[in-house]
Amino acid sequence: MNRFYNIVSVVLMPLFMPLFGIVFLFQLKEFSYLPALFKGVTIGGTVLFTVIFPLLPILLMMKKGSIDDFFISKKEQRVFPYLFSFLAYVFWTYFFWRTLQMPSYVVALAGGSALSVLILMAVNVKWKISAHMTGIGGLVGTVCGLCYRLAHNPVALILLLVFLSVLLGLSRVELKAHTPAQVLAGFTVGFLSVFLCCILI
Repeated sequence: MNRFYNIVSVVLMPLFMPLFGIVFLFQLKEFSYLPALFKGVTIGGTVLFTVIFPLLPILLMMKKGSIDDFFISKKEQRVFPYLFSFLAYVFWTYFFWRTLQMPSYVVALAGGSALSVLILMAVNVKWKISAHMTGIGGLVGTVCGLCYRLAHNPVALILLLVFLSVLLGLSRVELKAHTPAQVLAGFTVGFLSVFLCCILI
């Protein structure tokens, strides 16, 4: 069973959540008309700033032996990767704002994601909350925020995301990576950071 939980943890890694959110964005009728080149640049920039850049320090630190495992299980080893990820997310937000000139609430989604990483980094000094759950919480916040702003009601998708969130949370607990409280805290940070930024800006 642990193998299944590990697969869930890899497929639903925090690094992939912004990309999933952008793919969802382009399924909405308000954004589906955009040129393929614009969509490609948006997706490419998202992969660069939220997957490749945050992944680089993790791989380098693993190679040097500064990190014990890919999921960075020890909170003491998370400070630099989190800081690097935060800076990458800030540049991603700027990319959405200045380069792509996205609507303010879409820029706010990226900004909310950066905020969630900043909170994660701050809390990590004293307590290790789940980055996995922060990531998927941010994805749920993205979907709910966009649907609120654009008056959509994809009940089936939201139920699927809730199911995946519960499955991921269970996986992190069963793998003894986090306690239930750390899982719940992570989801709450991710969801509120992104959702509130989206609906209030």
